[in-house]
Amino acid sequence: MLVRPTRTLLGLVLAVAATAAAQEPAPGRETAAAREQARLCEQRSLAAGAAACRSALELGIRPDRRAALREQLARHLVRIEDWDALADLFREGVRLEPRSALAWQRLGLTLLFALHETKESVSALQESVRLAPADAEARVGLAQALVVAGRSAEAAAAFEEALHLSPAVLDGRPAARAAFEAARSGASWP
Repeated sequence: MLVRPTRTLLGLVLAVAATAAAQEPAPGRETAAAREQARLCEQRSLAAGAAACRSALELGIRPDRRAALREQLARHLVRIEDWDALADLFREGVRLEPRSALAWQRLGLTLLFALHETKESVSALQESVRLAPADAEARVGLAQALVVAGRSAEAAAAFEEALHLSPAVLDGRPAARAAFEAARSGASWP
């Protein structure tokens, strides 16, 4: 069984995503109520912040501001450890951007580490790798899901491919390195 995710781990997922978040279409009209809720989304914390973010999105915030609001909502959900809502947000993200490897990666890592839904996480992370085959991070995520699923040979191959793409990808990541060693030896992990 996986250990409960840390805020740091999911914070890392969000940080990776924030650097590559796709922008929404050109600006449209938004209501004053939506603007006010967006402001509250940024100012409030925890559940109140999450509620304001959701409200702004529902009230019709401009399309060019939706991605940033969704990112802020994800941060609030991590802070309150609402993993089901976070997974739902990321599922919506892959529906909105089905060709985004990052959206699939975020969903897969959340399913794996927060909800322990290994089978669904493997599928999401396979899609991430399919969409971004040169992304070492995507391959590490897939490898971790595969080793948890008991598919050691596939996991070892995915780790090796990630290391081939980026030899330092496991540096400073003792859990991922331990998963790689377990996969290479055919042992279960964790």
